Amino acid sequence: MTAATRQGLERPAARAVGIVVLAGYALWLAATTPFSSPANILTALAIVAVVVMTIIRWPARPTRVMIPEEDRPRHPYLGWVVLLALVVAWELVMYLVRGSRSAHPTLSSMADAFDRYNYGLKAVACFAWLWLGTAIVRAGTQTTSRAAGREAVPS
Repeated sequence: MTAATRQGLERPAARAVGIVVLAGYALWLAATTPFSSPANILTALAIVAVVVMTIIRWPARPTRVMIPEEDRPRHPYLGWVVLLALVVAWELVMYLVRGSRSAHPTLSSMADAFDRYNYGLKAVACFAWLWLGTAIVRAGTQTTSRAAGREAVPS
């Protein structure tokens, strides 16, 4: 069993507590009115928490992983660029099309409709946003422990 797998199995209580905390925070955030002071403060606190955890958990000098040239993706950011281009194109087309906003909604107007009427869906969206932030921080965190590093055999 790998060290990362063992680490995940050794801390199920911490994961459960983290999920409960994120769910509670998402419910609290979902109960606020969009763009009100409480909503802005709760959103800012979540963003600051991710920034602080990134500073604490991400290594200052990460170890480089050597990937063979044939295994490297040609354009590692291509998926993100395509997604951004699709979102921008959707927004521009919906903005420029004549007619009512309900006939041609922008993403922000769809999000407003989503947020305005259904507390449960808004809470799920808030939870997904908070979980994504923690997932990004965890993805950048070094997973090797000091004990695992001592057990490694130099090649």
